[in-house]
Amino acid sequence: MKPEDDPWLKEAHANAELLDRQIKKLTSLTGPIRSDLPVVTKYQDFWTLAKSISTLFRERKPLARNDRDLLWKQFNALCCEVKEHQKTGYGTLETLSKNHADEIQKQVDLARLPAGTPIEDIHMLLERGHALKNAADLLAKFKHEMIAKHKKTCFEHIQEVRRTHDAAWAPLTPEKPPQKMAFELRVRKNLETNYERYRKASAALENFQAGAAQLRSIIDGCGNTGEIAQATARLAETQARIRDIAAGMRKLEMWIEEDERTLGGK
Repeated sequence: MKPEDDPWLKEAHANAELLDRQIKKLTSLTGPIRSDLPVVTKYQDFWTLAKSISTLFRERKPLARNDRDLLWKQFNALCCEVKEHQKTGYGTLETLSKNHADEIQKQVDLARLPAGTPIEDIHMLLERGHALKNAADLLAKFKHEMIAKHKKTCFEHIQEVRRTHDAAWAPLTPEKPPQKMAFELRVRKNLETNYERYRKASAALENFQAGAAQLRSIIDGCGNTGEIAQATARLAETQARIRDIAAGMRKLEMWIEEDERTLGGK
């Protein structure tokens, strides 16, 4: 019987090719990591696919021993490299994020209205309003290079200052048609709701990320096979929750930006 006619060999070869393709995809995801690109999701993208490949190694059978050993060696080497890079890389990302947050905060501070600002001072209101718009624009520009806690703080400060600006402009703004006033009221209500949802999601994300870090420490430092298996299963569940929360936060960011633009152009 020819090797290609052996059902076991054909299936084993197909499984090896599938794993090889997936490992090549995983290798491509190390690009932003190795180049230190400021992509917040780069580690999440890598570990999501790595988890899927790990499942393939367990479930795809048959697989020739030599193929399995070679492919696992390649896969494990990638995971070890990224794990080490992640340990040192988070500090770099946090520093970059903090720099962006500081730049945004400077604009927010410039936008704050001094106590007792006379309502007749239109020039000041316009000038401070321009700084507030700059802050919102910078946050939209850099949000993919910022970690959750910095984005949350910036969102909250921009919203806080926007309230004072709206209050200052209210006596100077001509009365609007009821339909337009109702529309703006709905937008403001949505904005307030989404800010609060973003704040809660950000706090939940930080808790799950801390839990994931603890589980990785158990996996890295524990010699007990049973404990490692339990921690690995819990880590997979935690990472799934992190992905879900992060996806929800991205939607909230988009909705908040849309409402900010709507109010900013009123």
